[in-house]
This record gives sequence, structure tokens and C-alpha cells, in this order.
Amino acid sequence: METKTVTKMAKCVCGGKLSHTSIEKNGVKLKVQKCSKCGEIYIPGSEMLKYDIIKGRSPMVRKIRKSGDSLIVTVPKQIVEKFNVHDGDVIAFEHHEKEIKLKIIHME
Repeated sequence: METKTVTKMAKCVCGGKLSHTSIEKNGVKLKVQKCSKCGEIYIPGSEMLKYDIIKGRSPMVRKIRKSGDSLIVTVPKQIVEKFNVHDGDVIAFEHHEKEIKLKIIHME
């Protein structure tokens, strides 16, 4: 079974109608689109990102976790090393249109 990563599609390249279904890939359930004509399976990019995170293939993505009444995010080792981040430094959240940028402020 061949799969392709896609954004939203209305119909398959063969002209067949796509229907929403799910598949299991290496133990991870993914929401996909499947062609009724040729059987081609299309996996949305968001589902592939989910798969990569679950399988540990996206080291720069972090899950938000709960700690008491707060939500926490860990900083990837690559960021710590590249930007010389230390315990006690502060991260400022800056709102830009539809995204948030993080700014590291070194306290010492």
C-alpha cells in the first residue's frame, strides 16, 4: 500500500472520490483519505507530524504538559546548546499575527 503526504484534497489524481477513514501505521492510528477508485491512501501533513512525534522522529517538537495549575514545555537540547540557555533564564512569549515567537532572555 503506497501512501502520500498531502494537504486537503477533494479527489484523487486518478479522478476517484476520496473518503475519510483511518489506518494503523506501525502501531499509530492515523486519519487519512482513501480513493474509492484506485485505493490510493493520502495522509495529511498534520497526521504525519503526529506520527513523527509519537515515534520520536521530531526532536524540535514538544508536547505541552500539566504541572500543578501550570502548563510546561521542555526546551530541546539543540536549542539549549545553540542559544546557550541555562537554568534560571527566562523565555518571553511574543505574539505575531497567527504565531507565537519565543525570545530567550539570559538572566546572568
